[in-house]
Amino acid sequence: MARSGSGQGWKQIAAIAAAVAVLVAGIYAFMEWQRNQPGTPVRELKVGVTSAGQTREIEPYTVCELDAECAGGEPPRMALDERTVTFEVPEDVTAAGWRLLLIYDDPAANSERVFTSNESSSQEAEAVTESGARLVVGEVSALEIDKDDAGEETPVIATWSIGFE
Repeated sequence: MARSGSGQGWKQIAAIAAAVAVLVAGIYAFMEWQRNQPGTPVRELKVGVTSAGQTREIEPYTVCELDAECAGGEPPRMALDERTVTFEVPEDVTAAGWRLLLIYDDPAANSERVFTSNESSSQEAEAVTESGARLVVGEVSALEIDKDDAGEETPVIATWSIGFE
């Protein structure tokens, strides 16, 4: 009888080892799936801009391959708050770092802020500076990966731009 109890113990140990192996394999498979899962295409990402009590989701103004010239046309416009404008940047953009360019009607007031990976996803900007310069354009830009017409991944500069009235 002692012998059958000993055999039963080995069976339990083998069953536990098999369960652990299945669990580890499942976790590994999930992590691989998550790592290989495509993110949202850069052309579908939107930046939120809040000013004068209005929030607007803006699509990329331009998505250009590195070292390529890109015509963007006229950016969307919205009313300018007298205090601040808030830019909300999606996680897919903040994960790799991004830049906020603020262009005022007085070039001396223009500024640029650069953020490293996951440093910030929201920024407030002065709508009107102490010197009286008014914000005219706000731009968020980032180095992203996009797919070309052949489905090949290629680095691009994506820019979301908004004009203020």
